[in-house]
Amino acid sequence: MNKEIFIALLKKQANGKASPEELDQIKQIFDLIQRREIDWPLSPAEELALKNNVKRKIDERKKGNQVSFNPLIIFKWAAVLLIGFSLTYFLFSYGLGSKADQEWVEKVTSQTQKGTFTLPDGSTVFLNTNSRIRFPINFSGDKREVILEGEGFFNVVKNKEKPFEVVTNGVLTRVLGTSFNINAANEELVEVVVASGKVGVTNDLTKGASLNLIDPNQKATINRINKEVHVEEIDIEEELAWKAEKMSFDFVPFEDVIATIGSMYHIEIEIRGDVDESCTIRSTYSNKSLYSILYGLKNIVDFDWEKVDERKIILNYKSCIN
Repeated sequence: MNKEIFIALLKKQANGKASPEELDQIKQIFDLIQRREIDWPLSPAEELALKNNVKRKIDERKKGNQVSFNPLIIFKWAAVLLIGFSLTYFLFSYGLGSKADQEWVEKVTSQTQKGTFTLPDGSTVFLNTNSRIRFPINFSGDKREVILEGEGFFNVVKNKEKPFEVVTNGVLTRVLGTSFNINAANEELVEVVVASGKVGVTNDLTKGASLNLIDPNQKATINRINKEVHVEEIDIEEELAWKAEKMSFDFVPFEDVIATIGSMYHIEIEIRGDVDESCTIRSTYSNKSLYSILYGLKNIVDFDWEKVDERKIILNYKSCIN
């Protein structure tokens, strides 16, 4: 993990959005910093920003302003940072920001939108709905590192000298050049599907951690709760159906169809009402938006729905028409 990735985790923590797993990762990194196993030197601009911020806080304190900070903590961390370790705690606790963070790009897809984006090295990522990716303007250093939330399919340009790494929900995926899919929409599970080449995955973000190698047409499921990694053979076309934007159902129970749609579009669909077990769906949907599919289903099943927020819909089942 580099400083920019750690900064992103701290930003999530500051906004109250960090998961228990990510909070544990932050603690591990700080422990490594204190043991001097990580060295993130400060740039002159970062040193100056830190010094100015500490001085400003002290001046505000002297004037009697109410400022939510602990001077002892500030000086404790300033001493560590100024000898060449991590500036990130201050950057996000006190709103400094950093040059490195400002040079990162963020791309987001909505509830109904998917998108394809080109990364600085020419690699591409196809984002599913309700997904987000962050990457630097330029891949500097000895690796290419991006942060993913949701689901994305990557076509990575081969570079043996600079591995490509994706960090998502506490899981690291590393490749040299290949095509693979990552689904981290589930808070407890991260799924990595390999279409070509080899991919290494691990839920240990510390430097030098061993990787589980995944071959083409295999899927690794990483459980963030018990840390287990399960690898299995899969039907690659079925696993990547979301990318092809095609769903086929052959007399599938209505509740299962809704569950599949929810998974495909990364949205929770809560069904209310007693669904008839004999209500099955036989249909194919290609290149359709979420709402186009729901409107199509209304020709087969009588229901209405209401949007709760960007990630949840309540579906009120009435009856099966056919």
